[in-house]
Amino acid sequence: MSDEKRGELTLGQQRFLERMQEAQMEGLSLPDFYRAHGLSMAMLYKVRRQLVQKGIVPPTRLQLSSEPDKFVQVRVQESPAGAELAVRGPVCRLRHPSGWLIACGMWPHPQWILQLMGEQP
Repeated sequence: MSDEKRGELTLGQQRFLERMQEAQMEGLSLPDFYRAHGLSMAMLYKVRRQLVQKGIVPPTRLQLSSEPDKFVQVRVQESPAGAELAVRGPVCRLRHPSGWLIACGMWPHPQWILQLMGEQP
């Protein structure tokens, strides 16, 4: 970083960048470095956000799996005559580790659940 650009930073922002280098030299993540040295985690995130907004520090990105999600084909059909409708909310919820949720108003057919889970009956 140029001295001119460094001069535009506040003292706290300059210290943040110095601590970032120290953490790298110690082989620690920045949050681990702050914890190990008894520094304020709130200040870490506040100053980091300021530096991201200024374009000095890249934004943190979530580590996503390189494997594509698996989708299951679903067909929506009319309920058969005489099927009971749920009136009080879901009776079954299916939650995937990635975060999606399916709430069913009636108990799903076991065959459908097996297909959803990728199992062969």
